[in-house]
Amino acid sequence: MEQKMQELKKDVEELKLLQEQAVRVRVKDALSLERRKLEIELSTLQQNLINSSASASTASSGPRRYVVELTNYAFDQSDAFVKLFVTLDGVQTVPEEGVTVTFTEKSLELRVSDLNGKDYSLVVKNLLEAIVVEKSYRKIKTDMIALYLKKVKPGKKWDCLTSTEKKVKDSKNSAFSMDDDADSKDPSAGLMNMMKKMYESGDSDTKRMIAKAWTEAQEKRDGNMPMPPMPEL
Repeated sequence: MEQKMQELKKDVEELKLLQEQAVRVRVKDALSLERRKLEIELSTLQQNLINSSASASTASSGPRRYVVELTNYAFDQSDAFVKLFVTLDGVQTVPEEGVTVTFTEKSLELRVSDLNGKDYSLVVKNLLEAIVVEKSYRKIKTDMIALYLKKVKPGKKWDCLTSTEKKVKDSKNSAFSMDDDADSKDPSAGLMNMMKKMYESGDSDTKRMIAKAWTEAQEKRDGNMPMPPMPEL
């Protein structure tokens, strides 16, 4: 195809020269018409070449991978660091550049690229306390990624990982305290209404935490007054 394109370019250039040298109008028109035909043919070949290159590039890139959202992790801390341990089978086989973490003062985003044909993502927003971005880092271990979040306030204990978890925890505890009110006709109503309100106005992290808190609340009530099932929120 490229060789044919080169020949067409030469033909077009020669017709252009002949057209400039021609004197008779009919000869000029005939040369112009032939030149136009060759230019159209050349343009068509060029477009086909572009389309073929794009198709080859798409094919060589392989099938499109989809992103799996990671939601489970273990949480620990020392005086200096908050630590997250994310279990992911085979992650040690991914090249170093394929496991990236973006830290901000109050969030983090972990990305794992092309592990068994899939990408993985863990996003944590609204950290309970600020972290030192430049001193936070990650380590790749066998079937695990360890994230080390450097505390801005060394020695300060984090009750939980995010402010969202903190709000849900405090609301749950506040609602449970209502059970001790002798004047309350429906002790579970306060908990349900409070969680429903937070669920309706919260983001995805808030909703996940509320679902978890509701399950824990039901387990706590076992053997006592049963809680109503969580409504469709």
